[in-house]
Parts: sequence; C-alpha cells; structure tokens
Amino acid sequence: MSRPRILFCYRYGVLGGVSAQLLNRLPYLSRDFDVQVVYERDHGMVGQFPPGVASVADTPDEMAAAIRRAWPDITVVIDSPRFFEAWRAAGSLGQLVLEVHTTTANRTYLRDKRQLQGVSRIITVSRYMERLLHGFGLTDLAPITVVPNCLDARWREPAPPAPPLDTAPLLWVGKLDGHKRWRTALDIMEAARAGAERPSTPVLIGGFTAPAAELQALTTRLANSASLAGTVWWPRVEYDLMPRVYSAVGANGGVHLCTSMNESFGMAVAESVIRGCPVIAPAVGALPELLPPAALYHEGDWTTATGKLRRALTDKGFRDELLATSAAVSELTEPERVCDRYQRAMAELLGEHPATTTSAAAAAESEGR
Repeated sequence: MSRPRILFCYRYGVLGGVSAQLLNRLPYLSRDFDVQVVYERDHGMVGQFPPGVASVADTPDEMAAAIRRAWPDITVVIDSPRFFEAWRAAGSLGQLVLEVHTTTANRTYLRDKRQLQGVSRIITVSRYMERLLHGFGLTDLAPITVVPNCLDARWREPAPPAPPLDTAPLLWVGKLDGHKRWRTALDIMEAARAGAERPSTPVLIGGFTAPAAELQALTTRLANSASLAGTVWWPRVEYDLMPRVYSAVGANGGVHLCTSMNESFGMAVAESVIRGCPVIAPAVGALPELLPPAALYHEGDWTTATGKLRRALTDKGFRDELLATSAAVSELTEPERVCDRYQRAMAELLGEHPATTTSAAAAAESEGR
C-alpha cells in the first residue's frame, strides 16, 4: 500500500523561517509520507529540496492544478490564504490542515471563518501561539496541536575552530522590515558601543528580498553614522553556513541582539542559543519559552536592552546565564521528537477519516499518479 501523500502550501520560498522548517522536516516526515511542497513565489528555496519535491504555482489556476497533480491525502496550508480557494477548486482533495506561524498583520486572515471552512486540524508552533489561536476562537473550528519547530543534525555538529576576531560581533538576524525593527537594533548597538570596555562590530544578516526603500534606508544610515563605522552587512547567508556564523560570534565573545515585535517561535534565537551564542531579546511572543529571564528585556525598554548587551560583552558569568536554556532548547527542537509529534497528529487525522484517505489513494493509483 502506498504511503499517504502530504502537500505543504506556502507563499514565499525564502531562505529561513517556514521554508527552513519544511527542509528540516523533510528527511523525517519522508519516512512515513510522500512529501511535496508548492510555493506561490520562489526566492531560491525550490532548488534547496531534492528534485521533484518543491514547485511554484503563482496563479489560482496553477495552484489548483498543483494540488490536483499532488493528489494529497493531506493538504497543509501555512499562512497562505489563497491556497484555501485553490484547494476547493481542486476538488477538496484530502484533509485540510491549517498551520499557523505568523504573528504579523498577515494573521488577520484567521478571523475569516468562511475562508477556513473545511479545516480538520490546526498546527502551531508554541504555547504562546496556541493561546493566540484560542483568542481567535479557532478551537471551535478544529483541534489545535502544538508542534515546535525543529533544527536538524547540522545544528548539533561540533563547531570548527572559529577564526579569532579583533572585536566582538554584535549580531542581528532578520528581514529588513518594521516587524524585526532593524532601525531599533542599530540604535541599541550604537548606544552599547559608546563607552563599552570592549570594542565591538555590528553584523547584520538579512535583506536579500527587502524593498528598495528599506535597502536605501539601511545603506544611508550606515554611510552617515560615524558611530556605526565598520558595520558588516550580509544580505544573504546560505542556511548551511549559519551554524558556523553563530558559533563564531559566540566564540569571539559576541552577542545576538533580537528586536522583533513578536515571534511565534523564534528560530534565529533557538539556533543561536544551541550554537553557544548568547541572545538578548524582548519578552514577546514565544521568546520567554526559549530564553532565561536574564536574557529578556521588557518591550520598548531599550535602555535595559543596551545595558544587557554591553554587559554580555565582558561578563562571563552573565554570558553563561544567558545560555542556561541551551540544553532545553536543543531537546525541544530535536527533529526526531518534533517530527514524531507531527506524524502522530497527521496519522490521527487520517484515522478519523479513513474513507476519504482510501478514496484519494485509490483514485491516485488508478490514474497512475
């Protein structure tokens, strides 16, 4: 008997975030499912998957056609409302699962219950998000299962010797947008560098897909600020290299500064902590589930954020305290454990609707799919 087919549908094929999760899950979910991914737009992710796994469909007709080609037993729509109508246009193939990661204004689609009709299960990534979905009244729609994000084996491999640096890196990772607040991050870094005992260098990673206006704002800021002299900006770093980046920052006494307005999980924070790079972050969203109290500052309290950042450059005991949750985060994000939870949720869903699953598989086999 053929394995169940699961199709993940997502807006953006962008390195990191949800796409990194799909890539990390693939080897483990593939043991039990035939996994496929379809994006509305690709920014370099399709080629990261094995041939034939990921594709692009950027119009409603192409989305529906992609779903029909996959003939899934389970269709998982991840924060991408256009795929709901495509699923119906394709014939409502398989069970419909809603997976929620977003904490931005994009989440307003969750208030349209008509759009979500047909959803049989909801997956989200943290206890914080579970509470948020309760607030949206989605428990009346379908059961909610919390499945944390996972980090694959590369994040647990021993770090190669880090090249010694003359200054401590002040790392910031994210999109160049208002939600991640790169402007605030630069303000805090400027203030932390002023009068600090140890010299430091701001290092920004992100912005490969940013609008031209944001890119111009960043480059103008860096060019016109003497106190940000020497700042390093990498618009894109290949995902495979990021473990080494975090390890090098931590080994050179650096710190990862997070200034996000909200986080459904906090992948960059989890990645950093696992690789031994201390993090200073706001106590928003799911970040308190990952970090110890010493690492957190109250939303908008930039003075405290600056003080913690400066202290982390020179106080070894404080740095150790910032990394106190690293073992717990490593266990939380262990891929075997995470994907087992995801697989059990999907198996339970299919078990609740055996007739639908059987008919989908039979139809697919009869057409030679």
